[in-house]
Amino acid sequence: MAASPDYGETLARRFRAESTYLVTKGFRHAPLAVTRVRRDTPGHGLTDRMEIAKAFSVSLQLREQEKRELFLGGKSVHRSGYGARTTAIVNHEEEPRAYLPTPFDTLHFYVSRAALDEIAYDHGARRIDTLTCERGVLDETVWHMGMALLPALGRPAEISRLYADHQLLATHTYFACAFGGMRPAQPVRRGGLAAWQLRRVTELMEADLSADITMADLASACGLSVSYFARAFRQSTGQPPHRWLLEQRVARARTLMSSPALPLADVALACGFADQSHFTRVFKSLVGTSPGVWRRSLLH
Repeated sequence: MAASPDYGETLARRFRAESTYLVTKGFRHAPLAVTRVRRDTPGHGLTDRMEIAKAFSVSLQLREQEKRELFLGGKSVHRSGYGARTTAIVNHEEEPRAYLPTPFDTLHFYVSRAALDEIAYDHGARRIDTLTCERGVLDETVWHMGMALLPALGRPAEISRLYADHQLLATHTYFACAFGGMRPAQPVRRGGLAAWQLRRVTELMEADLSADITMADLASACGLSVSYFARAFRQSTGQPPHRWLLEQRVARARTLMSSPALPLADVALACGFADQSHFTRVFKSLVGTSPGVWRRSLLH
């Protein structure tokens, strides 16, 4: 039986720490994943050995880690603390382990070579040999991408697969460029979707607003790669698919709320929200007021 890749619950066991994670099947042959591992007390010790795999971990420190020692292939290669907001990369083929005597809070992005191959192919670029950066470097883009993911990691039940696909595709593409040296071999096509493609994907999303559709589903319906579909949809509509879908869900909720007898909790579920509190947060962010207040103003 093949070993589980080192993300999600598997990575949490390696670190023996609290964890939350997002995993999406954004590509045909490769998962996209980010795992937050956290320990607030000292004395963790040595992490368990990772499986040898054709993958990298890009880590983002969410807090300062005063002491840390990195081992590759059983040999100590780096002994120093990491500052908050800094980034480092390890290659899973080098059997990384870490000695962690002080508290830590880290995002680990699992970046497989298969995902890098698909990203390079979609951008008409040469195959990416490796990912590398100076250990403990501050990269503002990685920091802001990590911050955009923290709310999703805090409330994973409320996050659509479209949102996870969009965010993790963006992070992996950035890693390919910034740390893998990817340069498109040909100009990126900037046209939007054809009219029939846009109609097909919007009809797919509107047909069942409560369905948790993926970017791969939509791209396949258009006969496009995930990367190109994401760019083309935004070119056509001015927003990514997950944002467009949220607006349709809120529009549908407004229609349903015209019936005073329908409870808000039922409206939330019918429109694809995790629960009434999730519905309230999204509705207020887009409309500027809560569903209850909006409904009362409509009925009076």
